[in-house]
Amino acid sequence: MASLRDALLERERPVFLFGTVPAMEGTPTEKIRAQCVKFAAKMRELATDGYIVYDIQEEKGRTPDPRPFPFRRMSDPVEYADMLKQESGKDSVVYKCVAEHTGESFGDWSNKTSKVHGVELLNLVGGATSTVTYSGPTMEQAAEVVHKHNMVFGGVTIAERHMKKKNEHTTLAAKVKMGAQWFITQAIYNPEPTIEVINEYGALCKKEGVEPKKLILTFAPCGRPKTMTFMHWLGVSVPEETEKAILEAPVPVEASVNLLCDMLTKIMKDTASAGVPLGISIEHVSIFKEEVKASFDLFNRTQAILLDNRGIPFAIKWTSLPQVTSVIAAQKESKAVAKKGDGVTWPALFLAFAVGIMFGKGNVAEPQLA
Repeated sequence: MASLRDALLERERPVFLFGTVPAMEGTPTEKIRAQCVKFAAKMRELATDGYIVYDIQEEKGRTPDPRPFPFRRMSDPVEYADMLKQESGKDSVVYKCVAEHTGESFGDWSNKTSKVHGVELLNLVGGATSTVTYSGPTMEQAAEVVHKHNMVFGGVTIAERHMKKKNEHTTLAAKVKMGAQWFITQAIYNPEPTIEVINEYGALCKKEGVEPKKLILTFAPCGRPKTMTFMHWLGVSVPEETEKAILEAPVPVEASVNLLCDMLTKIMKDTASAGVPLGISIEHVSIFKEEVKASFDLFNRTQAILLDNRGIPFAIKWTSLPQVTSVIAAQKESKAVAKKGDGVTWPALFLAFAVGIMFGKGNVAEPQLA
């Protein structure tokens, strides 16, 4: 099985992630572990390469609009990612806001992250707004610290910034020079800015004679007005006609999933010549039951769309994995479920799966391109 690190760094291999948030600050360890067990059990039937664990910030000063959902401080995402790996066998990309640290404390945090928790994949983000002076290191300084601790990092890309400044592609190139190995978008509800960024980034890389880094497209279902309001608060561009098509649909959350799948198809079609490798990340931004459920459907559908777009056959095979926790596992191996090409052989996408006797624990599904 390929590691998450390999899946992120290999240009020709698409990567598939699912986002989550750590437990609330102050949650007892046993309850945090129970949350990890529950999440891993839900994820085991999805062919993910791994997870994203977000570092939730209050984001004061980013917008004058009131926050639709109350801010709740979360526990350390690195500790959560460590525990999640113990329960699922899968690594996570951990978001880290470097602005909240002093230079010295970020070094201490990085050392603990690497040596104590064994986390090696970070997504570094800066402060929420340029109007606030932060105590933390600059992105370049943080990158140097991360490299000293043998970790690998990526960054965020926000296409909405490109709508105003028209420089997101040069920002990506600058972060690559700092050492960034991939980029993850914020939730997409307007494909046009993302298409523009990808094409201009690809053109810049061709001009400079370098290979573009992987861009991971994030999608999140929306099924109610309050979630849509939160999307706007987060800075997500949602065209008026898109919002109307979702919220006035008989089943809004289903409409959002269908539209997001169409957007992915459009992005791939309109950036086909850019040379920028793509991946998928799915999340749900609320705990609304219908949106949580829809995120699973969205993952499966976007994964199939991206793989089908490669133009070569792929297969999904269910196979058992060694148990990763102390719980005794009953391991089962099912038959391969494959898409058959016209006499063309292509390495299969393996979906690894193990069922735990107690608590449903065990390894979760994991894709592999041989």
